[in-house]
Amino acid sequence: MFELKEPNSIDFNSLFIKSERVALHSINERFAKEIFFEFNSEITRYMMPKPASNIEETLAFINDSKRLMGLKQEIVLVIVNNTTGEFLGCCGFHGRGKYNTPELGIWLKKSAHGHKYGMEAITTLAHWATKQLAFEYAIYPVDKANVSSRNIAESLGGEVFKELQVTSMAGIELDEVVYKIPYEKIVSTS
Repeated sequence: MFELKEPNSIDFNSLFIKSERVALHSINERFAKEIFFEFNSEITRYMMPKPASNIEETLAFINDSKRLMGLKQEIVLVIVNNTTGEFLGCCGFHGRGKYNTPELGIWLKKSAHGHKYGMEAITTLAHWATKQLAFEYAIYPVDKANVSSRNIAESLGGEVFKELQVTSMAGIELDEVVYKIPYEKIVSTS
């Protein structure tokens, strides 16, 4: 379970974090169709998970995320455009049983690529986390070929501390680098 700086002060299932261009909302069923449609094989090419085969799998993912957020074991957020309300993607801060070293993650739908929404969403989430959660550093695993995503980790002061070959859930071989982003580096980028 995440250690909160102010115990019992946050309901992870009711989060709303806003930045200049994007808003981050706790994941919920309202976005199931967009998540199912947009989280496809092209988007997951450099990611560990595979796309859902049907909407029921997407709903199961949403419900499991909500359950784990209720237990304060992870944070899964939907990214929307502040101006239009358009769904852009999802991001998260995942405890994965190592709450002192949680994992940052993000994906954006294809039409949202190239606008720096991912950088803004992860930076916003990371800065929020430094104010609300106690952790030593965040990790950010990414395929070496995913330069845009690597830029996000590096912009927060992340440095590669591990390289490995992994097979995604879709059977794709990934040449992964894992960034370590110290708490102090995130704070200094505020």
